[in-house]
Amino acid sequence: MKVKLKTYAKINLTLNVGRPENGFHPIDSIVTTVDLYDIITASKRRDDEIRFTMRGLGEFDIKQADNNAYKAAAAFRERFGTGGFDLTVDKRIAIGGGLGGSSADVAGVLRALKKLFDVSEEVKPLADELGSDCGYLLVGGTARISGRGEKVEPAAKDLEGYAVIVYCDTGVSTKECYAAFDTLCGNSDKADNDLAMKAIESGDFDTLCKNVSNGLSDAAKSLNDEIGRNLAAVKELSPSAYAVTGSGSCVYALYESRELCDWAADKLRKADMDCEVVKFVPRYKNT
Repeated sequence: MKVKLKTYAKINLTLNVGRPENGFHPIDSIVTTVDLYDIITASKRRDDEIRFTMRGLGEFDIKQADNNAYKAAAAFRERFGTGGFDLTVDKRIAIGGGLGGSSADVAGVLRALKKLFDVSEEVKPLADELGSDCGYLLVGGTARISGRGEKVEPAAKDLEGYAVIVYCDTGVSTKECYAAFDTLCGNSDKADNDLAMKAIESGDFDTLCKNVSNGLSDAAKSLNDEIGRNLAAVKELSPSAYAVTGSGSCVYALYESRELCDWAADKLRKADMDCEVVKFVPRYKNT
């Protein structure tokens, strides 16, 4: 038996960050998945080994022992006492981009192995142990996440629409970004997330856009000059909203239609900027 599935990236529409508590920064963020994905493939083995392969982005940059997808696989086998399996991650989500690629891989591995071994127990507790966004990305769609990211409040209605994602040549370390955040300001509460969630659920695009913000933006810009340049370039194209996602380095812009997103992406590409148009993805129907 073989299981093959897509695991999607996310963007942070809002991100409020508090002062550290017990070594972690509490967050309050509205997120949505987009149709940028890695592919997870898993099949059973006759022995107890895990044979792990990573292809695509980061193929030669991340040691197996440090790879969160491998850690998720090993944790799943230990928790549920399964046999061995072959596991492959075909990676397209940018590393160090603030798109939740590592967390998406953890979530995708847990979903794939849950199906492969017909495990009926919930895997969210395990996902939450492995990373801040992992539990949310088991389900995806539009949601408000808080605490360390383990508290997930799905929106009554998933956001529909498109965004333009703009890439930097280099990524940003999440750990370094939070350290820079502490140095620069130490607290961010810019977005009215109650209002933004109501706007999403009622289809009020303008009100949502007025609340788009990222408390880590200044910290991310201090670590990567490209981010500031990309934000400035996007601003010139009059988006409905624009921001850094996560701890960077990717920037995104929101427009009212796919046509405007395509227009903006064409302008950016003509300026030799790496970008793509993505569609918002609803939550998974079966997890």
